[in-house]
This record gives sequence, C-alpha cells and structure tokens, in this order.
Amino acid sequence: MQNTKQATAGQDRIFILEKMPVNKAIWTLGLPTMAAMLIQVIYNMTDTFYIGKLNDPNMVAGIVITMPIFFGFQACGNIFAAGGASLISRLLGRGERETAGRASAIAFWSATVIFLIVTVIGLLFHRRILLACGASPNTIGYATSYALVMFMGSPFVGLQHALSGLLRSEGATKEAMIGMISGSILNMILDPIFIFGFGLGVAGAAIATVLSNIAGFCYYLAFYLRKKSLISISPRKYRFDLSIYGEIFKIGIPASVGMVLMSLGFTLTNVVASGFGDNIVAANGVVMRITNIAVMITMGLSQGCQPLMGYNYGAKKYNRLIAVIRRALTISTVIGTAFTVIFYFLADTWIRVFINDPEVIYYGVRIIHAMIIALPIMGVQMVLMTMFQSLGKAIESLIISLGRQGLFYIPALFLFSSLWGFDGFRFSHPFGDIATTCLSVAFFFRLRRQLFAAGETPKEEAAYNS
Repeated sequence: MQNTKQATAGQDRIFILEKMPVNKAIWTLGLPTMAAMLIQVIYNMTDTFYIGKLNDPNMVAGIVITMPIFFGFQACGNIFAAGGASLISRLLGRGERETAGRASAIAFWSATVIFLIVTVIGLLFHRRILLACGASPNTIGYATSYALVMFMGSPFVGLQHALSGLLRSEGATKEAMIGMISGSILNMILDPIFIFGFGLGVAGAAIATVLSNIAGFCYYLAFYLRKKSLISISPRKYRFDLSIYGEIFKIGIPASVGMVLMSLGFTLTNVVASGFGDNIVAANGVVMRITNIAVMITMGLSQGCQPLMGYNYGAKKYNRLIAVIRRALTISTVIGTAFTVIFYFLADTWIRVFINDPEVIYYGVRIIHAMIIALPIMGVQMVLMTMFQSLGKAIESLIISLGRQGLFYIPALFLFSSLWGFDGFRFSHPFGDIATTCLSVAFFFRLRRQLFAAGETPKEEAAYNS
C-alpha cells in the first residue's frame, strides 16, 4: 500500500511537469514556493522586529551587519541546491531517474562537509569577519553575540536551504513549503521567548533562528527517510562521480557566486553606510528587509517554475518551456508593480513597524523611495536567472549572477556615493537591478532563437493553457 501511494505521488508530480496546462502548473508549483518565501521573509524580519522594540539602533545595526554572513551560508548551500536541482530536473525530464538519485546524494553529502568547514572557520575568525562586514565599536558586541550562535548552527541553516532546493527539483514544492513554513513559525514563537523571556537579547534572536532551521532540516530529512521522494540522499547512493560534480558546479557555482556577491554587496553597503552614520546602517537594513518581501515572493514564483523549466528543457519540449517563461514574466511584473505602489505610499508606516526612531524613519523613507524604482522589473530578472540555471546554461547564469552585484551594483555604490553622497548611495541599488534585468532580457531573446532553430516550431502560448 505504501509503495502504491509513493508511486501515485511520483506520477502526479511528473504529470504536473509534463502535461498539466501551463497556467495551472505554474500556480500549482509556484503558490507553495511563494507562500514559503513570504513566510521566510517574515521569519527574516522577526529578529529585526523584536530587537527593534528595544529601541536601540545599535542592536538593529548589529543584526544588519551579520546579514552578509547569513547570505554566505545560503551561498554555500546554493551550490548544491541550485546546481543539484537543475541537474535533477533535467535528468528526470530525460527519464534518467537512477542518475538523478545519485546526483541528489552527492549534492547532500557534499553540502554537509562544506558546512562543517564553514562552522570551524566562522568560530575561529568571527571577529575579523564582523569587522570586515562594517562593525563599529558601537555594534561589534551585538554583532558578535548574534554571529557566534549562527556559526554554530550553520550546518543546519545551510542544509535546510540545500534540501528545500532538492525537493523543488522533483516538483515537491508543497513539501518544500511545509518545511520552510514550520521552521519560520517556530522562529516567530521562540524569538520573544529568548529575547525578552530569557533576557538574551541579540543572542536570543540567533538561538531562535538556529532552532527553527533545525526544525525545518528535520522535516526535510524525515521526508527522504520515509521514502516519499522520487530520488534519494542515502549515503549508499553516494559515489564520487566527476561528471555529476561538473554538472552541479557548472550551475551551482554561478548561482553561489551571485549570493556571495550579494553577501559582499551587503558588506560593502554597510561599510559605505557606516560612513554616513550608524542610523543609516540601521535604516538601510530595515528597508532591505521590507523590500525583500517583493523580491522573495517573485523569487518564490521563479523557484516554483524551476522544475517546470528544467524538466521540459530536458524533454526538449521547447514550446511548453517558452510558455512557462512568458507567463511567469507576466505574473512577476504584476506582483512587482503592486508592491511598488504599496511601498511608495506606506513607506514610513512599514518602517515604524520595526523601529520608532525619527532619524532612522527619515532616512529609511528616502532609501525605500529609491529602491522601489526597480521593483516592477525585479521579477523579470529573477525568472530569467532561474531559467538559465534550470537549463544548465552556465555562462549566461554566471554573467547574470556577476552582473547584479559585481558588474553593476558594487561599482555604482562607490562611484555614486563619492559623486552624490547619500543620494548616490540610495540610487545605486536600483541602478544595478535595472542594468542586470536589461542584460537578462537580451540573453533570453538570443536563447529563444537558438531553441527554435534546433527544435520545435514556435506556437502560441494559448495552446499550452488549454
């Protein structure tokens, strides 16, 4: 009976990827990941929200300074989450299920080793890392309290991220959502208990975060142990395979480079912002968390479409692939435009949710009004970047990952700030996003011509929505 249920669940996932009408398939896979990302954003905001209630900008800035470290954890996990997911989806599309299972085991156990190394390095060199991230004498104590706990829990933080990506690769977006949501809700419950109840302050926020990631990791692990997955992470499946590592790294490293550069971008942003004052560091950190709502929801949509894009590319169903991309671009643009309007008119209200310091609110409103310029097209960038990762297009994926931070944002951050001061600082981020989106669109049109030159004749999208 159990084997029959597992087989039925697997067939249902394959039907969604291969035959379900595009509109329905996108919402079936996308809604769970969008919901999970929304909860993830709320979860990421929780620490700042509760610490902000202590009305100490230095405490808020201390947590903001550790953001690059958290992105660093995710970057390491993303090597195997994005790289493994892209490969697994394409292998399933080609009907190579046994190889897909071996790829998932390689991704999981390799990630485990990487995060154990990250923990050791972080505990040994945490002070140097925090000073490099922009910590000042006023914030280094708070940042240290938070970062030490995060480094100790980094294996669970990273592996939870890696496993959620591997689950999405086979279309199990609902299960990936449950793991993220359960951990996030637990964090919201534990934060006030550890911060206020136990009086641990910033360290309590970090403890709550780590425990919530442990809960999410345990849920994902149980999913595999109960053999509900199409694939396996059993150590018995692991066998060193240079070709599989090459395919994982081909996509995983460019995706990870993007997150490493994001981490570096946050670090350099904090360094530049600290030159204007710790209140601007706090204001920028709050704004990043607020605008991240729109970014993460569109990222959730694109990640929900990832198995659809990878599977149909592997199966050479290019018309269905293009139909998925076009519809996802439309949905993401509508979402981004809606959030632009909301953030423009309610900027000060959003910031007051986190902290009621007048100076932080003043600078936060000015930053958010600049940031939202790029929000309507942010989803286009997310969808197309995920598409290139899903299709195994390493060069385009790498260039786009480098583009958002390394090629455009970081140079603009220093150039604009030196030329126009605080105004240059706040407009550098939307400039980077707009430039990267234009680059992504150019790559997409070139890819579309290549696909139809080698395969199907282009058809109307409506044919795939019936």
